[in-house]
Amino acid sequence: MTDEREVQPARRADLWAGLLFASLGALSLWAGADYSLGVASRIGPGYLPRLLGILMAGLGAFLVVRSAWTRESIDATVAWRPVALVLGSVVAFALVFEASGLVPAILVSVGIANYAMAENRWMTAVVLGALLAFFAWALFVKALSLPLPVWFK
Repeated sequence: MTDEREVQPARRADLWAGLLFASLGALSLWAGADYSLGVASRIGPGYLPRLLGILMAGLGAFLVVRSAWTRESIDATVAWRPVALVLGSVVAFALVFEASGLVPAILVSVGIANYAMAENRWMTAVVLGALLAFFAWALFVKALSLPLPVWFK
């Protein structure tokens, strides 16, 4: 029988997080390998994928090594309500954006995702949705001049 303080290697949180980050970093390095880096004054399309890949792989390696001396274990239960509501809010955003525009899509998406946590109330969704819709409109429509539908067609 194992000691209560000793966590089995397969249940160490840092080990799995490190493997995930290292894998994503390696994937990013592989995906951006054919892009040119450019020069310091004018970076190319491969600069950011390579930089993020190196940082993520380094973080993953650090977490894998750190998992040897940490004792934090993984809680194996999955909270299905937040998963379903957040994924549902992404699907709702896509459907409502196509039919109604940016602001209604953000309001509906925030309204659905707000209830992923039981302690959130409707006033939180209203305030957060209004702020997010305003800043998204200001950034994408006004500042960047993207031709996005804002309200109902």
